[in-house]
Amino acid sequence: MPTPPSRAELRPPNMPKAKPPKTKTSISNSAFIRLQPSTMSAAEVVAKAKAAGITIRPGLIYEVRRAAKAKKGAAKKPITKNGATSKSAAKQSKAAFVRGLPTSTPAKQVVTLAKAAGIKLAVDYVYNVRGADKASRKKKRAASKAVTSTPASTNGARPSVTSTAENLLKAIGAELGLGKAIEILSGERARVTAVIGG
Repeated sequence: MPTPPSRAELRPPNMPKAKPPKTKTSISNSAFIRLQPSTMSAAEVVAKAKAAGITIRPGLIYEVRRAAKAKKGAAKKPITKNGATSKSAAKQSKAAFVRGLPTSTPAKQVVTLAKAAGIKLAVDYVYNVRGADKASRKKKRAASKAVTSTPASTNGARPSVTSTAENLLKAIGAELGLGKAIEILSGERARVTAVIGG
């Protein structure tokens, strides 16, 4: 009994061999959105996804981008050893924001600008920061004025002997009385005259 022909023998000689089907690399809609630049509009992302055979609704684009932005902002917050956000660092950033604006800016406008920047401020807080800064500047000016008003010679030398003697005589006169001081000075003058004359 003759052997039946195999499939290779039955295939025409010019027929190419069948290639295995290509496996498409699947990507999630969220991952596709994250790969696109944040400057690209939602309509552009939808059109690009459609060209790639992916159907994306605009609402998903806003959700993914909002979550990515929140995650990025949380990473920038200072973290303490216990894993909690540092309150002192947050206060410092608020104060820095207030000081970064001109003092002529109204407090309500400062609060509005802070809200637009994602910082929560109260009008009283603005006044407190500015009041503390004003008091600090006033204190520094007073200290500087006290230093400059201290009597001192131009070349840093000690006070002259004449001024020291005058101050000493004034102190003696105030302590003993003018009459007693003149009596002592007269006696000393007579003694010096006698020594010089001798």
